[in-house]
Amino acid sequence: MNKYNLDKIAIISKQLKYKGYKIGLCHGVFDIIHAGHISHFEEVKKKCDYLIVTITVDKYVNKGPNRPVNNHYFRAKVLESIKFIDSVGINYTYDAIESIRKIKPNFYFKGKDYKDKNDVTNRLIKEKRITELNGGKLIFTESPLKSSTEIINKSFSYIFDSKLKKFLVNKNKEKLLSNCINQLEKIKKLNVLIIGDSIIDQYDVVKPLNKPLKESILASRYLNSNIFLGGVFAAATNLSQFNNNITLCTVIGGDKDIRNKIKKIPKNIKKQIYVENNKHTTRKQRFVDDAYNKKLNEIYYMEDAFLSKKNSKKICDYLNKNLKRFDVVILLDYGHGFINKQIYNILSKKTKFLAINCQTNSANLGFNLITKYHKSDYICVDEPELRLAASNNYDKIEKIVKEELIKKIKCKNITITRGRNGSFSFNNSKVLNIPALISDKVVDTIGAGDVFLVITSLLYSIKSDQLTTNLIGNIAGALKVDIVGHSKSISNSNFYSILKHILK
Repeated sequence: MNKYNLDKIAIISKQLKYKGYKIGLCHGVFDIIHAGHISHFEEVKKKCDYLIVTITVDKYVNKGPNRPVNNHYFRAKVLESIKFIDSVGINYTYDAIESIRKIKPNFYFKGKDYKDKNDVTNRLIKEKRITELNGGKLIFTESPLKSSTEIINKSFSYIFDSKLKKFLVNKNKEKLLSNCINQLEKIKKLNVLIIGDSIIDQYDVVKPLNKPLKESILASRYLNSNIFLGGVFAAATNLSQFNNNITLCTVIGGDKDIRNKIKKIPKNIKKQIYVENNKHTTRKQRFVDDAYNKKLNEIYYMEDAFLSKKNSKKICDYLNKNLKRFDVVILLDYGHGFINKQIYNILSKKTKFLAINCQTNSANLGFNLITKYHKSDYICVDEPELRLAASNNYDKIEKIVKEELIKKIKCKNITITRGRNGSFSFNNSKVLNIPALISDKVVDTIGAGDVFLVITSLLYSIKSDQLTTNLIGNIAGALKVDIVGHSKSISNSNFYSILKHILK
């Protein structure tokens, strides 16, 4: 809506400042307005002549699954009705920086709860810096400001699954939160190599039509197409939110569209990419219903074959020369021929900490089993992959891992992801089941297991405990299912926000 336009409000602010008015600015989500907000606005209005409140647009709300409860237009309309507020604007960027930069307030107000808050994302530091650069001052209010999120989490039980709530009841949440933050800080500086298959994920959005009268097929109208980098590219991109020293190693085909996409990979990811010009990169084309975002059909374009001898030698030479500088190596085997015996033998002998995910799916016809890897420091597969590898569809997971899997694979750390049922971890004979963080808004499950793997791999490499490691993995996986394909990575700030809300 035009009346909530930030640029127009910025013009008003400039005009009023010229006349000597003191401009105040508050920014937030303001999902559910309560008495604490009213007290806050009343206090800040006494300190300025003209109060502007800007809100975060829906797509950048990082408060947990199913948030915001109210969309940005409804939130803006409610704020507009409060007598202490003179103007309301919608900020279409992910933080308050744009609001501060455009409005250039004399005072930027934050609730007193932010004063002593652990600013893990450095967001408050950035807001203070931009405020002062534009001639303003950051002020913390004294009014008690109860969190909307706290109210929502208590009032709406569907936000976090009841099993997870029950699981955390007797846990020292303060200590657990501190452990999580400390361990996440430690993994930032690890030197990480991610090696495995590259995949192009193509999402074709269609509008289903009526079934043709003379044929038993589903007809659809093509609307648009989106291409994302999957496989090791997606795994590395998501991990780059939590680590600053990532190198990815993979092979691509001669496809032109993948090269343009590679240029947009985050700069903190180093690329060791080899090209097979006579082949095409594995492409997974998915047809998606535009109304409900449901997959209707998938077509795979694959040229499954082992590496050329030339590229295999190049990669082996690279590994022999560089493996000693990596703290962690994550092997992602999607079963498309990239990982051969020569590569694995080098990795198994020379890697400080080797984590492996070996996917068994319809694309590799079920032939790609984790049991082909006889040695690793950490493996992570989902429950169907475990049961296929063990040829056991009936026994409990714990029995399969203890009596069958560890006899075939020398590995101290094993995690089985179970979707809505959370995760099962086996660490030096210690067993732990953690319920999932469940969102009612599951958009796409593609890549959730990979996100879980990459972040837990780093945590296990520094000997993080099971509870801390798998809780972090579960949250990361829950964030991924709210994203269509690999259209974007999970958000670091979103992760920390959810972590804190869970452990309050």
